[in-house]
Amino acid sequence: MVSNSAILKTLIYSDIFAYPLTKEEIWKFLIGAKIGRASFEKMFKFPPGRWERKYGYYFLLGREEIVRKRIQRKEISQEKINIAKKIVKKLSVIPTVLFIGISGGLALENSDEKDDIDLFVITSKNTLWITRLLLVVFLIIMGQYRGRGKKESQKICLNMLIDEKALTFEKSRQDLYTAHEIAQLKPIFDRNNTYSKFLSANKWVVKFLPNSVEGIKNHESRIMQKEKPLFVFHYSLFILNKFAKFLQLLYMREHRANETINDKMLAFHPFEYKDYVLKEYNKRLNKYEI
Repeated sequence: MVSNSAILKTLIYSDIFAYPLTKEEIWKFLIGAKIGRASFEKMFKFPPGRWERKYGYYFLLGREEIVRKRIQRKEISQEKINIAKKIVKKLSVIPTVLFIGISGGLALENSDEKDDIDLFVITSKNTLWITRLLLVVFLIIMGQYRGRGKKESQKICLNMLIDEKALTFEKSRQDLYTAHEIAQLKPIFDRNNTYSKFLSANKWVVKFLPNSVEGIKNHESRIMQKEKPLFVFHYSLFILNKFAKFLQLLYMREHRANETINDKMLAFHPFEYKDYVLKEYNKRLNKYEI
């Protein structure tokens, strides 16, 4: 039988986000336990007193109310995802954009009405800053850019951008939280198989979520694909990238907090939230004596 403790750990983690799971999602996000989908289906049992099920969703005992939340959020999220797809289609004309995916709660269709749309972007080498500048300009023109410090429903937040030459997350980010963020990414646009390269560069994810990569591959065919862009003058881009970096750092210097800002990664979500989630998860493990 599938380890009950692995299932319980998985449900505990998702409960932090008030997110009940389907059986398929339990398998995909199963923490620390590798098992094939067919074997999982055969071996999965429903032990009384540990978790409950309603409308095909599994959740911790006494947490039935989060099923209603998920159903409501799914409907809200679908509208936001449709908006994101239309916007990403326009953003994909920028030749230095290699990949765009929806990240955060919206990637799991777990977004509230007030939440914005978080995007994860991979850029071609040495174009991180000029790509971000172009994305911001495009979004401002479309009236879809989320302003600094604001919480704007259906507006775009460029949550994280990384350079294609730095696809592997550094050791300090290789934890359950980041593994989940990678595994739950909702790919929208992909150029030159960048998404597959990104997954290959972060094989450490399977240490935390062993079934996640197989689960991801089942959905890859749905991504908007493009081949190599037209030839661009890389020396000119290098100069423009330096200038774009200067302009943006000039603007950011009065607003800097705990963001990660360098030539390989721009991450605008606070580390404190990741720390909170991991601390809360460990606290709950102790409560359930796991």
